[in-house]
Amino acid sequence: MKYLDVKKSKKNEPKPTTGITFKAGAIFVLVFLGIAGALGYVFKDKIKPIQIIANATVIDLKETDGRTNVLVLGSDQRDSGPEVGHALTDTILVASIGKFDKDVVLISVPRDLWVELSGGGYEKINAVYAFEGADGIKKAIEKVLGIPIHYHTLINFQLFKEVIDILGGVDVEVTSTFTDYTYPVEGKENASENERYETIHFEQGPQHMDGVTALKFVRSRHGDNGEGTDFARSRRQQAVIAAIKKKVLNVGVLINPMKLKGLYDTYSKNVDSNMDFMTIENFYMLSQQIDFEKIVSIVLDDRSSADQGGLLYAPTDTTLYGGRYVLVPQTGNFDQIHAYVQKYLFGK
Repeated sequence: MKYLDVKKSKKNEPKPTTGITFKAGAIFVLVFLGIAGALGYVFKDKIKPIQIIANATVIDLKETDGRTNVLVLGSDQRDSGPEVGHALTDTILVASIGKFDKDVVLISVPRDLWVELSGGGYEKINAVYAFEGADGIKKAIEKVLGIPIHYHTLINFQLFKEVIDILGGVDVEVTSTFTDYTYPVEGKENASENERYETIHFEQGPQHMDGVTALKFVRSRHGDNGEGTDFARSRRQQAVIAAIKKKVLNVGVLINPMKLKGLYDTYSKNVDSNMDFMTIENFYMLSQQIDFEKIVSIVLDDRSSADQGGLLYAPTDTTLYGGRYVLVPQTGNFDQIHAYVQKYLFGK
């Protein structure tokens, strides 16, 4: 698979968004990178001396045209209730890391995108993993974005909770007081309405959160006081991401063998990935050179302008899609999306 050459048409391109401007699901990327960094630190004595001497310039990661693309899948896998063990990937995000520029571009793919299965037929992209596993969804993403996928990692919410608890909790700045009266209770999906939901409340100001509390904070969808929007939810995720990053990189954590072992154990239990330990070491080395304050985030949707990723639409006639809400490319194929992605990976 080859990248498109879009370097010659950059004059009128919109500037990418900089800073930690993650949409839903980007928290999985920082959790993964944070754990990779911690594991790399504790086992760094195994890294070849020449790599250390060269300040990690020799990095043995798969790449194409100087970029390594990692598919990060977030699975809301349930431990109880009628959805036990389901494999829907409600978070689908690609992190493209520049080997030479040391930049990161995050590409969010909506879970309702309608795609063709490798074995024939069509489905929403968040169900592809359940039908065809990691290879199937990697192929689907490659067709959608027009880029090769070198690595994949499937992370569930249990990892998110355990990481925060292993770190001893995180300190999060809550910007707005809000109450969500309809937060779903796991395992109570078929119960009465009174039992199906719980009320959660957060006060403005700094709060120390354990894993369960932080997960409720970032997943709440129906909060009052303006906290029921996707934008507000993304802002809360950003706050927790920053808190996790700060805690993981804290010297006290990095030199604590029990915490590091705990991070490794929970990573092993809760991650489905094609990355071996040497790959994680190399990601650690690369992560030391990346400025995480300058991550670029792009989102494909049906609401933004075309130059901001609004390249999809939701058909009003859903007969062809089994009556379900889906998103499809406006042009009928993914060529426009390929070009849009390319300018962010290689444009300046």
